[in-house]
Amino acid sequence: MPFEKELFVATQALRKASLLTKRIQSQVIASKDSTITKEDTSPVTVGDYSAQAVIINAIKANFPEDKIVGEEESTGLSDAFVSKILSEIQENDSHFAKVFGASASGFPGMQFTTKEFPLSSLEDVRKVIDLGNYEGGGKSRFWCLDPIDGTKGFLRGEQFAVCLALIVDGVVQLGCIGCPNLQLAHYGGKDPSPQSAQELGYIFRAVRGQGAFYAPMISDFEWMPINCRTLSTTKDMVSLEGVEKGHSAHSEQSQVKEQLGITSSLHLDSQVKYCLLALGLGDVYLRLPLKLSYQEKIWDHAAGNVLVLEAGGVHTDSFNNLPLDFSQGRTLVSKGVIASSGPEDLHQSVVKASSAVLGPK
Repeated sequence: MPFEKELFVATQALRKASLLTKRIQSQVIASKDSTITKEDTSPVTVGDYSAQAVIINAIKANFPEDKIVGEEESTGLSDAFVSKILSEIQENDSHFAKVFGASASGFPGMQFTTKEFPLSSLEDVRKVIDLGNYEGGGKSRFWCLDPIDGTKGFLRGEQFAVCLALIVDGVVQLGCIGCPNLQLAHYGGKDPSPQSAQELGYIFRAVRGQGAFYAPMISDFEWMPINCRTLSTTKDMVSLEGVEKGHSAHSEQSQVKEQLGITSSLHLDSQVKYCLLALGLGDVYLRLPLKLSYQEKIWDHAAGNVLVLEAGGVHTDSFNNLPLDFSQGRTLVSKGVIASSGPEDLHQSVVKASSAVLGPK
């Protein structure tokens, strides 16, 4: 299959990073010195940096020529903070082997190796984190990484996601999303038995042209195909929206829902929303911009893009019904984002209502 090795490496890297972030979430919440504030006033934790290092390490070990667009950089980090990152990575290695057993090492002929990047010193950690400095573009192959999407949800002990996508010539070809805290029963779905299969949530993945699938993070990976719901009216839609009012225009989104007759909503952080849409547990993801000048970051949507499209959904901006363009660097040249279960005419109704609400801006 196309991108077979890439899909395997991405899956294993996300399993490792998901275990790390899930394992340290409670201690990061309790420890003030495990979180810092970036220049844009957003929080970033030792978990963000640790997960980025683990995933970039896996990518560069297996695909040394590939470039990476990562959200974080090591500039300004103290040695003490980087030491915490290194400690978490090293401790997670032993936990990964214990939790996942034989499946942690890989499959014959498709090794999951990190020998070229040992991550044994503070310098190693800084170097690997900063390999995520690629600027992107439309004529290259690169990975797009959000090590903890929904950091504020992570810090509340709620939903967050570990997200990785492969973009080739401006088109998202592969996407993987790890959801360490996701329990489907909380959102109208059904979780598998036994309970141990739910302990690390789920992993979702898709390759363009090959469908969308999910499985419990701790499992033998019997991948289950997923599809968006098929609806005939917007009134039956369940909206999926963020928790943080600083991330999208909640007031305008309420106006859109009122115009469309949507009365049911789920609020949660991160690209977990895309996963629920692909599962058929939600029907329209609304992320209307607070300011029309704001450009979304590609790492906030790349993995969800191919997942939604392969599940049969539609993914555009919120103003002109244009497909999202991942060829323009580290941001999307778009005005907000809307994803829906479709069909196309219902999606156009959502975009039309959104455009009418945003017009005065």
